[in-house]
Amino acid sequence: MDPSRKDLSQADDALVLRAQNGDHDAFGELVNRHQRRVWMVCRQYVGLAEADAVAQDSLVKAFTRIGDFDRRAAFSTWLTRIAINTCLDELRRRRREAIVDDESEGDDELGLLDRVPDDAAGPEGRSMQKQAVASLLAQEKKLPPRQREIFRLRFYAEMELEEIASALDVHVGTVKTQLHRAVHKLREELGAYR
Repeated sequence: MDPSRKDLSQADDALVLRAQNGDHDAFGELVNRHQRRVWMVCRQYVGLAEADAVAQDSLVKAFTRIGDFDRRAAFSTWLTRIAINTCLDELRRRRREAIVDDESEGDDELGLLDRVPDDAAGPEGRSMQKQAVASLLAQEKKLPPRQREIFRLRFYAEMELEEIASALDVHVGTVKTQLHRAVHKLREELGAYR
């Protein structure tokens, strides 16, 4: 673990202890530190349109369950697991209600495109960037579910390998292997856009 992450984890531990003792401001500081990651994780699972609501639900669940946090894992890992479970619950609810959200695909493309470096590209360059993002999304959907999940948590939610392993309850070696396979497959399929 790099020193800055260790310092953050230790500061989180102090805030968690205060929050468990009823200090709402301490929990608010934990939210300020981790809400971006929670939102990014939720966005990868439920799409842009629902990310805010599901992220908020995740944070409310964490608040109501802070007393159950036993510090066996880092707070960020525990919070990420709550976010993932909340997203999975939402996806199951959608399936039960047979709601199909075709609009989220377009939102994902725009969101990814906003993260692509522009370097003052002209219309042709911007068009090529859109094509590359569309191809990435299409190829990513072809990945096996676990590879796609790990790929998204690593590159879109910007989680470290150890955090992904803890959040998904798998070994770091499994995360590395699945991530390597996903990246290799996507590079192979997207060779024209290098």
